[in-house]
Amino acid sequence: MLFHVTHVHTPESCPAHDPEKARNTFGKVLSSAEEVGVKLLGAWVDAPSHTVYLVVETDSVSKLSDLFFPALAIGSADISPVEDALALLQRRFSES
Repeated sequence: MLFHVTHVHTPESCPAHDPEKARNTFGKVLSSAEEVGVKLLGAWVDAPSHTVYLVVETDSVSKLSDLFFPALAIGSADISPVEDALALLQRRFSES
C-alpha cells in the first residue's frame, strides 16, 4: 500500500541546526526505510514550516511505526493511505 506522511515538528525541536539530532532522527528514518521493509518513493521538506512530506510503500502499518520511531520525539506525523488517482479514474470509468 501507498502512504502519504506529513511530519511536523516545532522550531525548538527542529534537527536542521544540530547534525547529531539530524542523524539520529531523519537521518535514521531516511536511511533505514529499506531495512524495515518500507520503500521510500519520495521525500520533500518545507523548511520554514518545519514540515516533511514523504510517500512510502509498505504492506504493514507496524513497519511504518518502526520507520518513524526515531522521529517521534521531535514531532508528530499524519499518515494516510493513498492510491494513484489516474488508476482509480481508469478503474471507475472502465467499469461503466
